[in-house]
Amino acid sequence: MRRGFSIGDAVAAPFRLAFGKPLSTIAWGLVLLIPSVVAIAAVAPLFAEAMQTGDAAVLASEGDLEDFESFSQFMAFQAWSGLSNILGLLATLLVTTAVIRAAMAGRRGDGAAFLRFSRDEFHVAVIGIAIVVGTVIVWIVLGVLIAGFGIAGGVSGGEMTWSALTAVAIGLIGLFATLVLWGRLSLIAPAAVITKTLAFDEGWRAGRGQTAKLFLLMLTLFAVTILIGMVVFVLILIAAVALGAGMAQFDDPSAWDDEAINAWVLAQMENPWPMLGVGALMLPVLAWISGFSQALWTAPFAVAAQGLVPRPELAGADVETANP
Repeated sequence: MRRGFSIGDAVAAPFRLAFGKPLSTIAWGLVLLIPSVVAIAAVAPLFAEAMQTGDAAVLASEGDLEDFESFSQFMAFQAWSGLSNILGLLATLLVTTAVIRAAMAGRRGDGAAFLRFSRDEFHVAVIGIAIVVGTVIVWIVLGVLIAGFGIAGGVSGGEMTWSALTAVAIGLIGLFATLVLWGRLSLIAPAAVITKTLAFDEGWRAGRGQTAKLFLLMLTLFAVTILIGMVVFVLILIAAVALGAGMAQFDDPSAWDDEAINAWVLAQMENPWPMLGVGALMLPVLAWISGFSQALWTAPFAVAAQGLVPRPELAGADVETANP
């Protein structure tokens, strides 16, 4: 008989991980931050040049060829940017699979923070690509239908209002169906970790009779995300007010014009050690927040899958291998 899952336990899973396994959460965040470091390395020369020349247009650019002194500099920038994107996808894959393992491990720890390269990562990668490609194809078809009805309603001069309403209805129904089905699709990757296979069928079948409950879980996660965002916004607002009060203590705050700010930034670039020290102190906090953010939308579905997907019956040494 298939087991169920508790929405409360599923929503609590990322908080249990973040506070129960803080070092693992920090490790996940550090992995997720690596692509950002690569991206900073790519734009740092351009930023330094813009600050030295005072060319604000370069800062606002997206790295066009005319913004660089040579073609080789442009190609290096593109290579670093491409590497950052690839590393971002790889980091997301590694951390997502690690969070799934950690959520299923209970109180058991892992010396590598559940991070590794294995067939689980390969399975999760294939599943992620298949789901994304399938979703894009479906929405391309829906987009064509929406555009067709929308154009028909527009060129009719208001005589075919049903056409415009149909376009809106298709969009709303498609969005609602995507959200409803996404809960079931989110079970497939955890099912792959449990079964050690490309568990498209197992993960989809595990959600039978649980569609409404999974959709409610998604709505709850949306509410939790919004609540956390509001708390973070209040904290940032308090920090901004405190910073503004501190700046008001200067004799002449108006002296902080663009030139003064540019001079301050250049001074920091010439002697970056104080800023690097502050960054080193803040890095564990930022990493923990980044790891928790990834766990927030991954761990709940891992817990749900653990209660819905039957584990394969293996014998002997294979049982230990099957444990995430």
